[in-house]
Amino acid sequence: MTDETQDEPGLEQNVASEEDRLNGVIAQLRADVSGEDAATVETAVRRRLDDTGIDASDDLVRRLVAELAG
Repeated sequence: MTDETQDEPGLEQNVASEEDRLNGVIAQLRADVSGEDAATVETAVRRRLDDTGIDASDDLVRRLVAELAG
């Protein structure tokens, strides 16, 4: 065993593309809010996109809400 320490975040070595991050957010949203009313889904979509730093158009948000809302 060595005395070396990890001084930087381990995840920094695996930087995801914006498309990969968007696909991950969509998968999470499908699991979490599918079938919910449109207002709940829109709030979740906008929050998750904001949390991950993804700059999404209103058109994309509307399409996701239409796809996920019940």
